[in-house]
Amino acid sequence: MILKRISIFILATAISIVSFAQDAKNNSVSKNSDHLGINAGFTTGLGLSFRHWHDKFGVQITAIPLKTDNLQFFSAGITGLYSINNHINFRHFLYLGNHMIFYTRKIRDYDWSTGTSTYHTKEAQQYNAGFGYGIELGTKVRFNFMIGYAGYNLLDENFDLLPTAEIGLYFHL
Repeated sequence: MILKRISIFILATAISIVSFAQDAKNNSVSKNSDHLGINAGFTTGLGLSFRHWHDKFGVQITAIPLKTDNLQFFSAGITGLYSINNHINFRHFLYLGNHMIFYTRKIRDYDWSTGTSTYHTKEAQQYNAGFGYGIELGTKVRFNFMIGYAGYNLLDENFDLLPTAEIGLYFHL
């Protein structure tokens, strides 16, 4: 009788271990994932960011509106992503970023001789685009760093071509 109970206990333990082992996270990497976080980049945008990966391709959308009495600022970026190598703790990828900035600034001019203030507004928009290499590190919280080459202020005749850097912190949803 005792031998039968011990055998049933061992069998039940073995079955439960096997069933939990099947449910445990294995070393496979999810090909589809969503991330939410913050990003700061010259060509990928500034502000709150959402990133979606589907197999090897991904898209990142970043935006933030800011408004005060003297400043209105809007940053919007959309970035295409291509995964080169994907592991549980890191991912290597290529990116193509597009970033549009709009701002209006109220500037105060003070005339000391008369003691009066006058205001004028300065409006501008800027378009930056760039490409390069990026790496994500982490599992649930992912630190993101991208480096590449970009065109700055491409809407102007006097645009610049310079290196670029982007940084982000994302939480896996």
